Order: sequence, then C-alpha cells, then structure tokens
Amino acid sequence: MPNKAHLYRLKNLGLPAIESIEGFADKTRISLEKIKYISYRSGHLYKVYEIPKINGKKRRIAQPNRELKAVQSWILRNILDKLSTSEHCKGFETGTSILDNAVPHVDSNYVLTVDLEDFFQSVKASSVYRIFNSIGYNKQVSSILTNICTSDGGLPQGAPTSPKLANLACAKLDSRVHGYAGQKGIVYTRYADDITLSAQTPKKIYNAKQFIGTIISDEGFAINKAKTRISGTRSQKKITGLILSENRAGIGRNKYREIRCKIHYLFVGKNKDYSHVNGLLSFTYSVDKKAYKKLYSYIKMLKNTYSDSKAGDLLVAEITKIPA
Repeated sequence: MPNKAHLYRLKNLGLPAIESIEGFADKTRISLEKIKYISYRSGHLYKVYEIPKINGKKRRIAQPNRELKAVQSWILRNILDKLSTSEHCKGFETGTSILDNAVPHVDSNYVLTVDLEDFFQSVKASSVYRIFNSIGYNKQVSSILTNICTSDGGLPQGAPTSPKLANLACAKLDSRVHGYAGQKGIVYTRYADDITLSAQTPKKIYNAKQFIGTIISDEGFAINKAKTRISGTRSQKKITGLILSENRAGIGRNKYREIRCKIHYLFVGKNKDYSHVNGLLSFTYSVDKKAYKKLYSYIKMLKNTYSDSKAGDLLVAEITKIPA
C-alpha cells in the first residue's frame, strides 16, 4: 500500500499520521534521542516483581519506569483508545464493567466460565505489530510502537497499553467463538481473560466447552483448567465476581451479609477501617443498586440506634457522596 494510502487510512480513523521515528518524536514532543532510547531499550525500563495469586502461584508484574509509561500513555490516548474492539468484549473498555459482562447471561440455565492462562504474555509482539500495521502505520513506525508496548516478546502486565492491545488482539478469538456460539443460541462475552458462555440446555454448554478449546488453542491462548467451571440449575452461577439470581446480577447474599456485618462493626467499635467499607459501598453502588439502597437504609437505622457513636457521622458523611 503506498504511503499516501497509509496516511489517508490513519487520518480517516482520526489517528496521528506518523511516517517515521522523527515524526513520532515530533508528535509526542519528546527528543529524537530519547524516543530512540526508549524504543530500543524498552525491555530494560521495567521494574519486574511477582505477587502471590490465590492458587498459590505467582503473577509477574512488569512496571514501566516514568518515561516509558508516559510514552505508552500517549499511545493509549492518541491511538489505541480511538480503535474499536469486539462487541463481546466487556472489560478494559470505557463504559463497560463486570456488570455488563454478567447481565447478558442472567436468564440462562447453564453457564460455562473459562479462564485464559497468562493472558497478557500470551499476546505476542508479532500480534501487536500486526495491529499497528493493519491500521495504517508503516513497518518502521509499527516496529517502534511494538517495541515500546511489549517486553520479553509479549504484553507486560503493568503497562497502560496492555489491556487495550490484548482486547484488540482478541478480535479474531471473539469473532470465532461468537461465530460458533451465536448460531447455536449460546450467549458469549469476554471480560479480559474471563470467557463466559451460557445457554438453556446442558448439551449446548458441554459441546461448546469441547469446541471452543480448539479455537482458544488456535489463537495462541491456553485454558486454565483449574478455573474452568460449568454451573447448572442447582448450583450458584458466578460471573466475574457477580452472582446471577432472581433474574438479575448482583453481589449476592453472602457478600451483602459480609458488608452489612462490617458496617455494624464500625458502629459498635469493632472496626475502624472506614475507607475499606466505603470502597465496598462504592463497588456495590456500581454493580448492584438494589443491595446498595438496602445498605444505605441500614446505615441510617444504625445511626439512630447508636446516636452516640462517631461512626454515624463519619460513615454517613462519606456515603452521602455516593448517589443513593
């Protein structure tokens, strides 16, 4: 494709028209020497550490230094955030949440949840290069952008660009899984590395489990078998932390009771972690308005009951900042 066609495609998408490393330095307002250094030495500009996972394994985090993160953030704002992802992608996208991921499955009798192992690192640098090249950037610019956004041959978990790039890299995966699921009346959504399929009959779900395993493998990902689960009519259906019940998705009975208990402890002096409880209330408000309203009423009741408690004023003063 001629250079003019490349530039026309970029402008048509509302993306910065960059043809060289000099042009990239000019657009980012960073010196050419610094851009060259960041691009060619990006793999050495991360602080790498591990954090424990619930299953006892460790998660590798690669945190970019201040300069590298600033350039990655520029790429995210000016390029990646202007690109559309699959309609089935419900995570790491503006205006989407775990609630958006759970709601499509509310009326289903059977739910299959699949976790992709080492999600970010499974997205290879070659896939990232194809993303930049396919939208109109030439070989040199695509290589520079890829160098800045990848580490050790894949997406680093910790870089601001990784979630969006992972979603873009999963476009074909989403298309193939939905292509199979949609024609069989199976609902499909993906929240980052969490894949969910739901249907009315167990046969559809068990067949889907076998079939999508092949698609996932073909697309370069691996299934975490320990976190793969099928929930039926007699078991609790849990999707990205939310519980499906009574034709709705929400925090569930156990989580509600846990938060209610922590609120009570604040009033009787057994707990003083107001920020933690307020965080739980904010989360509840974002995903379960019904439960939030019940907790709000409970707090007002406790304030009247324990009128001499400081918790009444401290907690209520904070919760009123959250819309009821």
